[in-house]
Amino acid sequence: KRHNEFLIMENAMSKIGEPCKSLLEAYYIQKKQMLQIAADFGYTNADNAKTQKYKCLQRLKKLFFQKLG
Repeated sequence: KRHNEFLIMENAMSKIGEPCKSLLEAYYIQKKQMLQIAADFGYTNADNAKTQKYKCLQRLKKLFFQKLG
């Protein structure tokens, strides 16, 4: 079951598109700070980057649970 969930998450990540995929990887995998992500992705400040991360996460959850369903 766990392996299956991992595959579904991988699939959801591949479908999420850019900049979401890179942004989520920067935060969760590369452990970058919001200020760094804002600079890397061209957001005016960390709050804007955080808002975008939240939207991306919501989209990822939606894709994940559609497939998991």
